[in-house]
Amino acid sequence: MLNEKKLHQMIEMQKTEQGLKKQKGASMIEYALVIAGVVALGATFFGTDGKISQAVSNKVDSISTEIGGSSTAGSGTTSGG
Repeated sequence: MLNEKKLHQMIEMQKTEQGLKKQKGASMIEYALVIAGVVALGATFFGTDGKISQAVSNKVDSISTEIGGSSTAGSGTTSGG
């Protein structure tokens, strides 16, 4: 039969294990919230209507316009073989 000291130790071990499981669960929830926040920020800035996406699109459009306007002057310089 178990003595009182041994029984007390077993109960404390169980409490410790339960506490660690609760901590693991809380940590996992915290990580999930951080990841959800990062995804939300990424969608805001890099989504199809995001500020960064619009800025890149505007820059590409302006470069395309500049290239399109200047390429007509140099179009006869290639050799056809």
